[in-house]
Amino acid sequence: MKKILSLTLALAIIICAIPLGTFTLTASAATSSYYIYRVSNGEATITYVRTSISGDITIPSTLDGYPVTSIDDEAFAYCESLTSVTIPDSVTSIGEDAFAFCKSLTSVTIGDSVTSIGDYAFSYCESLTEIVVSKNNNKYSSQDGVLFNKDKTILIQYPIGKINTSYIIPNSVTSIGERAFSVCDSLTSVTIPDSVTSIGVWAFSSCTSLTRITIPNSVT
Repeated sequence: MKKILSLTLALAIIICAIPLGTFTLTASAATSSYYIYRVSNGEATITYVRTSISGDITIPSTLDGYPVTSIDDEAFAYCESLTSVTIPDSVTSIGEDAFAFCKSLTSVTIGDSVTSIGDYAFSYCESLTEIVVSKNNNKYSSQDGVLFNKDKTILIQYPIGKINTSYIIPNSVTSIGERAFSVCDSLTSVTIPDSVTSIGVWAFSSCTSLTRITIPNSVT
């Protein structure tokens, strides 16, 4: 994680290079003292979160009066004491690897307005058992804790921490996303319906207990 490894240098460069007010470390309230963010066009993007943050949190919808609309790539990566995260309705985008390696994270709740989730946003979250999406979200949905697009034609993420040994993919699914089941150690079997036509790269990588998958003729 390049952002994590070079954080000190990056902060020094940004603070020196960006005009005052566009990059802020908030410390005015207990709920916001963990967040570093940048402001563009009057909207805040969370760029980094102190890894000491812990427990069940709701990401603030505003920081110092600016609406929080984005979570940057790797922003929450390695926040190992987080147990659950609720993403407010103000947020429209979640970056790549945004919550990667949050090893204690068990659940994520995604609000109404998220229209973009970056690749591997919840990768290596070994305790994650459910991703819940608001029913009012027009881009994404969830079923039994599994993340899909709105009409459930794309299976995006099966939570790594689910302890089920088998999973039957819904008949609505036509595409299995990249790394959708990666590192799901508990699964021994996955049933792929005839509706599926494509399987993304590394979709079942490091599924160490998986013994058999039957790929239907529909997969091209």
